[in-house]
Amino acid sequence: MSISQVRASSFGEQEVNRERFVVMASPYRHGHNLVIVEQIPGQKQCWSETGTSPTVVEPLFLNFDFTNACKRHSDSNNYSIRFNGQDYGMDYLTDIVEQDGELHLIGVPRDNTKPQIHLGRTHGLSSGSLKITLDPKWRLTKRIYGGNTTDHVYLSSNSELSEQSVSRVVQPANNYSRQQ
Repeated sequence: MSISQVRASSFGEQEVNRERFVVMASPYRHGHNLVIVEQIPGQKQCWSETGTSPTVVEPLFLNFDFTNACKRHSDSNNYSIRFNGQDYGMDYLTDIVEQDGELHLIGVPRDNTKPQIHLGRTHGLSSGSLKITLDPKWRLTKRIYGGNTTDHVYLSSNSELSEQSVSRVVQPANNYSRQQ
């Protein structure tokens, strides 16, 4: 059994209430990092949103101890890409690149012979954190392991990889934004 087959059989996924999450491009050094924030129901508000095209996200959780109010998913230990029922966390990293007046969330393969995947965009540029709207075939789910739902978030699609790939026209703006 290959490693990919083991991963596919080990992890399941469960749908989430999308209203409890925000996917955002957060400024970091000379670029942006992907941050996914989850609101715990009945707790202090974790973020606010203003505007459209782009939507600016105010990360309110930075102003208080968010331990029991918000879950912050800020690296590949906390989220990964999953498509067509298979976890590709070991095969694809996320990157945020600026192109054509907006930021794009891209899945970048560790193997350069594989295609890049376009996951979402900000619909404009502004200072601060920007909301990323996932492409129509993409959604958020949670990882299931051993029958239990974990805190790990998937950027999920039920489509085949070939339907998701993009040309290599979208290039990383720098090495700071690439999620390791």
